[in-house]
Amino acid sequence: MRIVCTGIACAVVMAAAAGATETTPEAAAFFNKGAELANAGKYDEAIVQFEKSLTEDPELVEAEEWIASIYLARGDAAAAIERYRKALARRPSAVLKANFGLAYLQTGDAANALKVLNEAVLADPKSAAAWNSLSMAYLKTDKVAEAENAAAKALALDEGYAPSQVNMGNVYLRKGDAEAAISYFRKGLGLDGTQTNAYYGLGEAYSFLGNDKEAGDNYLLYLKNGGRDEVRKSAAVGWLWDHGRGAEVP
Repeated sequence: MRIVCTGIACAVVMAAAAGATETTPEAAAFFNKGAELANAGKYDEAIVQFEKSLTEDPELVEAEEWIASIYLARGDAAAAIERYRKALARRPSAVLKANFGLAYLQTGDAANALKVLNEAVLADPKSAAAWNSLSMAYLKTDKVAEAENAAAKALALDEGYAPSQVNMGNVYLRKGDAEAAISYFRKGLGLDGTQTNAYYGLGEAYSFLGNDKEAGDNYLLYLKNGGRDEVRKSAAVGWLWDHGRGAEVP
């Protein structure tokens, strides 16, 4: 399932496929329509359909999870937290906890994020999503060694999980190894082209190496592909203007 992601939301694991939970035909129809709309980027309409599916079947946890993930991807972490809380009350899982932790991280509440994410990896030590989310929380709190360890566990579990490749790129960038960071960012984009955060990381890495052409190109790709993190947008735009490419800013 596709959803455009930016920043922390790039690590969100979307809800299970339609039909994963036994439900009524009416609820399934609304749910499937919601998934179709969400995959088309029509998020407001999708939420309406998911809400209808929950009216038909209040236990349809996948609908709660989809709604929460849409809110998180759109930057409304407070709304996402409430919906993840409801989903977890119905069916706890490591993936749900991983996303729940990301929602806390997006609000800047690192303490609750680390608490929830450590619970997630304890609940399922084989969840690449949970380990990756924990790594992101550690990196956000400047615990680089812990972040690298958690990211390495995520990749060992699932090398094909794009957010883990991107996150390891961020770890290496923080360590000052731009060449290694670039390799991980490229792997992440090769696995999933919606990993918008990787473009910003590439811009940072190439800027660190003094390759202004590649840095500018990737900052532009971050902006053109829907990067919404205000701090990063401002930094990318500022860099482009400072380096004579301001006219290219979308």
